[in-house]
Amino acid sequence: MIRKYPNLCSPLKIGNITLKNRMVSAPMAFPDITPEGHVTKEAAAFYELRAKGGAAAVTLSECIVHIKTGMSHSRHINLQDEGVLAGLTEAARSIKRHGAIVYERVRALLLTIS
Repeated sequence: MIRKYPNLCSPLKIGNITLKNRMVSAPMAFPDITPEGHVTKEAAAFYELRAKGGAAAVTLSECIVHIKTGMSHSRHINLQDEGVLAGLTEAARSIKRHGAIVYERVRALLLTIS
């Protein structure tokens, strides 16, 4: 059998990180991220399933660094709040348990006031 994508399941080295394969879970906003921007146990379990399913890198929901100017929808992970650390840690450990890494998109919106 000839594979259409022969390298898909082979490891990929990027700098000092080696991914177990070339599959990356795309970012998905999950409704169980709290209005304050915290990752719940349910959200961590949701992301863990992506790693368990074979993704080498799992992208979490969009993060913001400034809640007043960075929001584009109501369920961002709020990096401005120290309370987010526990949920992010749980999600990262759940993902790592399956040999995957956590990948994150950070949204920074800059506004010009004239």
